[in-house]
Amino acid sequence: MASNFQASNQIMGVRKTTDFLEKATWGLAGALLFLSIVGVAFIPRENKVGGQSVIKDQIENAVDPNQLPSFPAPAPITAPAPVATDSTK
Repeated sequence: MASNFQASNQIMGVRKTTDFLEKATWGLAGALLFLSIVGVAFIPRENKVGGQSVIKDQIENAVDPNQLPSFPAPAPITAPAPVATDSTK
């Protein structure tokens, strides 16, 4: 029974596991670097006619979140209308 467990551990030993992890890490890092460089080629670089970028235009036209909203002016205060009293009492 012990020999079966030992055989399954020897399929990929400690040395091979570390080699695999190191190669996989370098491979994934290389793939990430390659895809990052290739991805830059597909970013659209459209500029506005005036030579200014779209992002700069959005920054200049951004709404200040700390600015208070402007509500309509309140209605003028008038004297209350006289209340009709019942003179038959």
